[in-house]
Amino acid sequence: MTSKRDFTLPSTDPSNIAMAEPIPVIIAGAGPSGLVAALTLAQNGIKFRVIDKVEKPHVGSRGFGIQPRTCELFQMLGILEDFQSKITQIPTMRAYKLPGGTVPVKTWDLYAKTGSWPDRPFGNGVCLSQDQLEEILRKHLGEYGVVVEYGKGLVGIEQTETAIITRVTTFKDGKPTADQELITAQYLIGADGAKGVSRKLLGLTFQGETRDADGMIWGDVEIDGLTTDFWNIWGKPGAYTIMARPIAPEGKKFGIGITGQNFDPIDLANEEKAKEFIINETGREDLKFGKFTWLSYFKPNMRMVNKFQEGRAFIAGDAGHVHPPTGAQGLNCSVQDAANISWKLALVIKGLAPPSLLGTYNTERWPIIAHMLQATSSLYTHTVPKPTTPIGQPSATETGKEDDDKKSGWFRWRNNALEMYGINYRFSDIVLEERDTQPVDRENLVARAYDGYEGLGTLLAGDRAPQAPGLVDKDGKKASLFDLFKPNLHTVLIFAPDGVFLDAEGMKKWPASVVQSFIITETGKAPVVEDVLALVDSEGYATNAYRVIDGELNIIVVRPDGFVGAIVKDIEGVNRYFAKVFST
Repeated sequence: MTSKRDFTLPSTDPSNIAMAEPIPVIIAGAGPSGLVAALTLAQNGIKFRVIDKVEKPHVGSRGFGIQPRTCELFQMLGILEDFQSKITQIPTMRAYKLPGGTVPVKTWDLYAKTGSWPDRPFGNGVCLSQDQLEEILRKHLGEYGVVVEYGKGLVGIEQTETAIITRVTTFKDGKPTADQELITAQYLIGADGAKGVSRKLLGLTFQGETRDADGMIWGDVEIDGLTTDFWNIWGKPGAYTIMARPIAPEGKKFGIGITGQNFDPIDLANEEKAKEFIINETGREDLKFGKFTWLSYFKPNMRMVNKFQEGRAFIAGDAGHVHPPTGAQGLNCSVQDAANISWKLALVIKGLAPPSLLGTYNTERWPIIAHMLQATSSLYTHTVPKPTTPIGQPSATETGKEDDDKKSGWFRWRNNALEMYGINYRFSDIVLEERDTQPVDRENLVARAYDGYEGLGTLLAGDRAPQAPGLVDKDGKKASLFDLFKPNLHTVLIFAPDGVFLDAEGMKKWPASVVQSFIITETGKAPVVEDVLALVDSEGYATNAYRVIDGELNIIVVRPDGFVGAIVKDIEGVNRYFAKVFST
């Protein structure tokens, strides 16, 4: 079976069409999702190419909100140190009275403050400009000899039973040229953003809605005369919000935003008009605007593809789902897309897993993205102050609910699911839960795929794998579980009570190139198994986080994307799980 789709291009001399060497994967798009997919594949030893039609990397803060769960993924990918050297904390919000624009009327936190715990070390989210994040990812890709090919864009796709043939064109000044290349790959990851072509070439639909009466302006600019101690905000009830977020605690650079409901600021996608509007509407004639790094207009869309896979092609990130930036879910869900598909592709390409494993990318990610869109669409209603609510005052019609800090309100997000700790795959066909034998209803599990089971004190197969510090090896060296988890390995954690027998022969069935194992005890009396490292849970954090049943053998298998693949009670249980994932 063959399918083919192309865009109309300038007339091309056949001699200008180069035939590239076949590769396992081509990635279209070098934003966060494409780069995370690339780094994951690189760490799995898979060859690929990354292309992007833009001729140089994007600049600007863009998707700057990083949730705690994404920080955990970055630790697994080995970029955490570079990442943490650049981040800033989310500033406290401060609204000002209009007219005048200088008298504070309200101060609050965008997210409710949460602490960090041994199993959740990152606490609240942080800020990092998207261009800085992409620079970090490109740096680490460079360690594998990978360079993003800018100025090359996808313009055609042909799929066969055994390959996907992509037609790639060189772009100059934003337009396609006659220079083309045919790249044959086993698989394609389309991560070329909301305005990309992957989705269209694959014939996928983009379901949802557009808020035609609304609009948003975002950009980065230098401003003199504005405090960097707060995320500054002014609002006209029922119409618009003006924001200026300090990009760093020191300096003059701010990320600005103008969000409108029943007010479309499309004419303000112009530096002079944007400056004039902000000064006039805030009354801050003392502000001095300097250089803009970028300025862009967005029409609010809440859309997602009908499916994330078409044959040998997979859609990830904004190419598959778009929504307002409320709740900072876009970039964070996008990199989770990339992590999910990439480890599965690696196993299939290596011949260690059947192609059917790839189908679980759609079944696992689609429900989560659907629920996420509902959450961010709900928050979107709070991007301008309510018409009936004077800023900083309780609502006369809601008996103070507008200023209830425990509830979502004007640029106040109160939804614990946004931290993404609750995202889970309990409903997936490739997870195995044998410790909890209660009957399950798959429909109910899917309904809680996004917000999860926070506060219930449970851990089941499909959940996020918790952190646990305080692990000590026989030489006294300390480690944490997040130090051990890798995007190219399944990790088997064997919590062994004293005197337990382990089936070492059964463990030899596990593919050593993609599986690592650890025996964890609280006493240090671990059974000896060749090539398996024993660790002491010196402070009991691992035992508590993984809900280990005292006196019993508890085995947890953690997938390469940091989710629990299996919870079983014997070595054969691990083999039953691996039979779901690996080729028999």
